[in-house]
Amino acid sequence: MFTFYMYLAPIVAGVLIGLNWLLAKSNPNIDKAGPFECGFTSYQQSRAAFSVAFILVAILFLPFDLEISSILPYVTSAYNNGLYGLIILIIFLMMLVIAFILEIQLRVLKIERSYDKDRSDSNYYDHEI
Repeated sequence: MFTFYMYLAPIVAGVLIGLNWLLAKSNPNIDKAGPFECGFTSYQQSRAAFSVAFILVAILFLPFDLEISSILPYVTSAYNNGLYGLIILIIFLMMLVIAFILEIQLRVLKIERSYDKDRSDSNYYDHEI
């Protein structure tokens, strides 16, 4: 079976490259054909500005995403862990819940949006927990 895929993979790759070469729209330009050098004037800005809040959300997402991979060993051996494993899992989950509540109270997850300043739900994080 392995040898079948060893022969099939280059054939599929060649067919896809050939289809791309036949069907792709060609847009030749002297600037595109030339080498890239410093000081080259591009057609458009290649870097799009984005808010730092997105990076903050991504960084805060990591611990909660890793929670799933931390729970997986317990789930696969739940019968062998017994009550001790369940207590450890509950303590771990409570620590994550407390961390999430702390993030909400510190307003870390509040993202200012310039396009919806007049919405009525702008005080979403202003209530007491």
